[in-house]
Amino acid sequence: MILVSGLAVQLLAHRLRIPSVIFYLLIGVVLGPEVLGVVTLETFGSGLEIIVGLSVAIIVFEGAFALEIDRIRRASTVSLRLVTISALVMFLGTAAAVRTFEGASWEIALLVGALLVATGPTVITPILDVVRVRDHVATALETEGIINDVTAAIVAVVIFETLLLDDLGVRATVGAFLQRFGVGVAAGVLATVVIYLLLESDFVPERDVQASQFLVLAAAVGS
Repeated sequence: MILVSGLAVQLLAHRLRIPSVIFYLLIGVVLGPEVLGVVTLETFGSGLEIIVGLSVAIIVFEGAFALEIDRIRRASTVSLRLVTISALVMFLGTAAAVRTFEGASWEIALLVGALLVATGPTVITPILDVVRVRDHVATALETEGIINDVTAAIVAVVIFETLLLDDLGVRATVGAFLQRFGVGVAAGVLATVVIYLLLESDFVPERDVQASQFLVLAAAVGS
């Protein structure tokens, strides 16, 4: 039912020329516990974490395939600001707003701020399919959505584990983030090197340069 519903709303969005994420949200609410209750946390049992992990990996890799090095270079300054300064401002600003207007603890406020940092490729891509913008603007938005999606997820997990569960403080939280981020970057570099060596070896006799570039970039960003 989930797969069929997803395909149906995707086709509907394509026909109406409306970003599909709107219909995904609506069908999610309808099938979720608030309306029909068809899909709940208990639907997948112990497999929920695995399904979510695989889904996130697929989303990030698929988004990374849309990135092209030449396009990123043309919007490198804007992209860099969006994934650094803009992300930090969004993170701290949202946390401060939640703390001020909702009266939540700093731990909860920082967690909400981390969750809302990234737009994500699942939001940006459907919008760009409908709303036409200049090429460098689209590249900057796609880069932000993909990269910030990863960093925001890491920040959210680290804050939840260190501040909320273990109450280890800000220093431990920063250290845990750097550790996880470092492992991810190392995995990306390793995956990129391995794929590059495979593409340059005799295992791939007929090479498509463009496809090879996409594969290497996707491995780096995805990992």
